[in-house]
Amino acid sequence: MIINNERLLKENIQKNIAFYRKRQKMTQKDLATLLGITAAAISSWECGNNSPDIESLCAICNVLHVGLYEICGISTDNTGINAEENDLLNAYRSLNNDGRHKLSERAKELIDLGYTKDGNAKMA
Repeated sequence: MIINNERLLKENIQKNIAFYRKRQKMTQKDLATLLGITAAAISSWECGNNSPDIESLCAICNVLHVGLYEICGISTDNTGINAEENDLLNAYRSLNNDGRHKLSERAKELIDLGYTKDGNAKMA
């Protein structure tokens, strides 16, 4: 796995720590207590001032019940995803099952209309 853009990786981690923490309905202080660190450290990671080391990152994943790929914003095909893709993925994950189903239906409609990389969009 190669991450070509370290800045993007850092941004994904900072956004995803905040996203998955909030999804678990945790405060920064709650997460810090579970990790045995200060809330200021969590804040620093989420603001992008610092990044967690690999041991801390693994501990964060365990506490937040997410995989390392998810927290780093890496897709299953081992490529880094950009910030817009990461935001879209996080939006999808925040939806309930009905919302996810509706979003999937809309995505299929857009594909059918030709809104693909190599397709020509049809008139709707």
